Amino acid sequence: DIGCYGSEINTPNIDWLAENGLRFTQFYNAARCCPTRASLLTGLYPHQAGMGGMVSTT
Repeated sequence: DIGCYGSEINTPNIDWLAENGLRFTQFYNAARCCPTRASLLTGLYPHQAGMGGMVSTT
């Protein structure tokens, strides 16, 4: 938890970033990074962007 979301832990630098930048209030992280990146880049849920899991090169 971080201060800008109500935690009692002191996180002044992260709090400054939250005050002066973009703060996601209804965003959920996927268990893997590729689906989360797809959501951030497209604004869609991972399954809507065709990213149900990690990308395979084989």
